[in-house]
Amino acid sequence: MVRDSTRKAIKEYKKRNPLQQTYWDRKAVAHSFITVPLTKDTKLVKAINENRQQYIDDLKSLKIDITNRLKELE
Repeated sequence: MVRDSTRKAIKEYKKRNPLQQTYWDRKAVAHSFITVPLTKDTKLVKAINENRQQYIDDLKSLKIDITNRLKELE
C-alpha cells in the first residue's frame, strides 16, 4: 500500500525531473522486452511464442547493438 503522500512526492519528483523520468521509462520498456516472463498469458508472450525465432534474432541483434554502444562509450 502506497501512501497518498508518497504518490504525491513521486508525482512532484517526476514533474521536476522530466529527463530522468524519460530515461527510466525507456529503460523499463527495453528491460521488459528482454526479460518478459514467457509463462504469463499476455499479448506480448503470445506474439513471442508465435514468432520465437524472430524474438531470438531480435535479442541477438540487441546484444550486438549494446556491445557496439559500450565500445563507443568506453
